[in-house]
Amino acid sequence: MLCNHSERAGMSEADQWFYKMGEAELGPVSEAELIDLYRDGHMSGETLVRQAGQETGKQMVEAFPHLIEVPPLASPGDGWTDSSPHPWRRFFARTIDLNVNAFVFVFAWTLLMTTTAPNQSDFWAPFFVDQAYSFPRALLTTAFSFLGNIPFMAYSGTTLGKWIFGIRITQLDGRPMGMWIALKREFAVYVRAYFLMIPIANFFTLAGAYETLTSEGKTSWDRDYALMVKQRPDSEVQTLVGVVVVILFVVAAIWTNLPPEFSKAP
Repeated sequence: MLCNHSERAGMSEADQWFYKMGEAELGPVSEAELIDLYRDGHMSGETLVRQAGQETGKQMVEAFPHLIEVPPLASPGDGWTDSSPHPWRRFFARTIDLNVNAFVFVFAWTLLMTTTAPNQSDFWAPFFVDQAYSFPRALLTTAFSFLGNIPFMAYSGTTLGKWIFGIRITQLDGRPMGMWIALKREFAVYVRAYFLMIPIANFFTLAGAYETLTSEGKTSWDRDYALMVKQRPDSEVQTLVGVVVVILFVVAAIWTNLPPEFSKAP
């Protein structure tokens, strides 16, 4: 929502707010519109805002402190009551999601091409297998792996991997984050944590994200977009499920990467 400084009909001066975007000051908008801009991710808690008639502004979270009040914990029956950082849970959940999304993409794309364009199957079949196509294949599958999370995060706050490891992410008031914030969050994870999936380099960015989460209790992207992370508390069942899933994933990864001769009977 971009506005100029002209007065809006029907809006009293007391309900006129202005906000900074870079060097530009935008407005006027109403208080409700300003809060919607914040909740939709168009501004952060550090964005400077001011009321009409004020010469200096203050940060959004200072002007509206109730926006960052943490809501009461979910009822014990809900099960999602743990707000402490769990970096390894989140890492394994993300790893599961990326690989499941990549598999779904490859399977769906191959099925689509073989049924709608069978004359192109000679290209797409080796595209997903031959080493010669490893770089473009990695770019394509990686992009979909991250994008595939967006609708699930937008409307439920969780994904297959996050649900298995007991993680849910919502706005501070418990509402779903919506498509726009989910898109920006996935892009932030792709760049800040996984560093565009560049090998070796992303080890250092992942280590930095781990340090931020363990020391500050939140990742930079969840903080920037005012998101709340809740988990199922640690338990024997949760630990067992996580360990079993990780073992199965490792076995599947090793099996699918074995040389062809290993699959041949002696």
